[in-house]
Amino acid sequence: MLSNPLLALLQRGSPSAVVASLALSVLTPLLVAGATRLRMPLALARWTRRAAPPRPLLARAARGHAERALLRAAREQFLRLQSAWDAADLDALRRLTTEDMFEELAAELPARGHEPNRTEVLALEAHLIAFEAVGPLELASIEFSGVVRESARRGPAPFREVWMLARRPGGEDWRLARQQALM
Repeated sequence: MLSNPLLALLQRGSPSAVVASLALSVLTPLLVAGATRLRMPLALARWTRRAAPPRPLLARAARGHAERALLRAAREQFLRLQSAWDAADLDALRRLTTEDMFEELAAELPARGHEPNRTEVLALEAHLIAFEAVGPLELASIEFSGVVRESARRGPAPFREVWMLARRPGGEDWRLARQQALM
């Protein structure tokens, strides 16, 4: 059930405000629930090249064909976005994200530096946390976890993130609306 402030945002027709509010409502319990599980400096030191991705905090196994298709699309979206980020491809980033998320990423890109970036995704898991139809949007909260290597000098490193993907119903591609790194 939507809260009154969220309902007011929907009535004003501001999709980015709705996405931001829903992101907070999904991410806050996830961060609180996982806070104690994420304090693991010794466990991080034990990660190796063949390490398994961290277990999801709130997600569950996909139950149906539609959920599996959504998670397959989410994994592909993750890889396309990582590739666009590595290449500093602003056109691709614009196509793959909402307007607000694009502005955030474009502002962060110069801090990455001018050297080419190459991220190897060694393991990638995607788990559905929530799927909702809210006003004119469909929103999917996906917990990604896995192992990446961001340079030859550094070894593999685990990651865990929650992404909120948004789209208008009817076949439009999913776009990244919010992202929160959990570790």
